[in-house]
Amino acid sequence: MSRVATRLVAVLVPVALLTPAAARAEKVVTEDAVGDAVTLVDEAVDLGEAVPAPDHEATDVIRTAVAHGAKRLRVGVAFRALERDPFQFIVIRVRTPQGNYELLVERLGGKPITSIDRGPRTVDCEGLGAKVDLRADTVTASLPTSCLDAPRWVQIGVGAVSVSGQQANPELDAAYADDAHRDGAIRDTIATGPKVRRG
Repeated sequence: MSRVATRLVAVLVPVALLTPAAARAEKVVTEDAVGDAVTLVDEAVDLGEAVPAPDHEATDVIRTAVAHGAKRLRVGVAFRALERDPFQFIVIRVRTPQGNYELLVERLGGKPITSIDRGPRTVDCEGLGAKVDLRADTVTASLPTSCLDAPRWVQIGVGAVSVSGQQANPELDAAYADDAHRDGAIRDTIATGPKVRRG
């Protein structure tokens, strides 16, 4: 090995060893039961009496992956089969030591629309966004941790609600829903997963 190559290796190896530690984020993956989506027939139906809809794949969350880094929080939600022409809302509940946030991803065709609220107040969060991967059937939301006051830990809950492709039909009054941390049950509050500490 030449002297130049030796010097280059001596410089790059310490940098390579430091980079993963600096960029590392704690990642936690939780699984949800397959086929546990439910139908909400109309607004009068008690959430506890929702009707099972095991064949509705587009709303059926099967996995949630949370990566909590020093500067960004990423939440990946995997579904059985996403619709290409959706009418879908994904609500991500973010619980932190400082309080709770609600991140909304709206899929109404085209690029997903994102927003984040803390109670009744909308949080101005530059860098908030979401991506949809139809091949992998995933929706990934990402935001700077500074928008959440840089918490030491987060707990994430995911709820998905959608209307089938027939939403233009005025006689259709049904929606489908799934809570990523409850098997076949829907409640007023989205259940959260384990604490994910900042990497």
